[in-house]
Amino acid sequence: MSDGTVNEFPGAVDAGDAGLVSVVVIVRNGERFLAEALESIAAQTLSEWETIVVDDGSSDRTRDIAAAFAGRDPRFRLVAHPGGANRGMSASRNLGRMHARGAFLVFLDHDDAMDPTKLARQRALLEAHPEVGAVVHPNLRWESWRGDGTADWTQDLGAGEGVLAPPGLLPKFLARTSATPQSPLLRMQAFDAVGGYDERFPAMCEDQVFLAKLSLSVPVLVSHEVLHRYRQHDDSCVFRSRREGRHRAERRRFLRWLRHEVRGQPGDRALRALVEREMRRSWLASLRARLRFRR
Repeated sequence: MSDGTVNEFPGAVDAGDAGLVSVVVIVRNGERFLAEALESIAAQTLSEWETIVVDDGSSDRTRDIAAAFAGRDPRFRLVAHPGGANRGMSASRNLGRMHARGAFLVFLDHDDAMDPTKLARQRALLEAHPEVGAVVHPNLRWESWRGDGTADWTQDLGAGEGVLAPPGLLPKFLARTSATPQSPLLRMQAFDAVGGYDERFPAMCEDQVFLAKLSLSVPVLVSHEVLHRYRQHDDSCVFRSRREGRHRAERRRFLRWLRHEVRGQPGDRALRALVEREMRRSWLASLRARLRFRR
């Protein structure tokens, strides 16, 4: 603020255990990578964490792997939807939050991994900035895990370090989806204030919907520390969607939702113009793809 004062995020130390970080890992048929993700949590330099593994209707060894971690360390817990149902990514993240007890919340995809200092650094940054609802970082696009010589590279968020008022990073990742932040550390109040994940988006774009709500609602802190490894592989949700040709339709569904959400927001005219531009770009890309197919 201009007078140098700091507005604390409402209820910043009141929800849940004030020092505890709740990690939610959602997974469906993730036996290939799950253990590595959970090992990266167990290796954290911060000891004040709990992990809720949400099984989303797996039919492989996922539950056995998660149960083994819970048997060795009570900070790990395994939960599932009633009847072992497959409810999708958004409902699974919300279920994990229902079981979370911390004042801070972070999501880790089952095929990704954390730097050992991630939770400690992110919690310290939120504690140093009581006016923000979340802290975001660029991720490492993790190619080298295959061992084929492919180099890793660091995501460009398109913003400098510091506190961003709403709409935060929304214009950045709206114009360039590769700038979409991943695995921010959230205050539990911030997650609850925006209503969690929208279960009408069970898979593709569910993260962008949540991050858009967050960006429009609370200040966020941008740090350039790289603390998250985002595994690149052909069986990920993003790669499957592109391979099956669903990604552009899902993108337009997100944009239609966002067109309504930005009405009445600060700077809504510019945001609406950006949404309309992205909608046109998506339609043109679909048209070009159809023309190439006909040839």
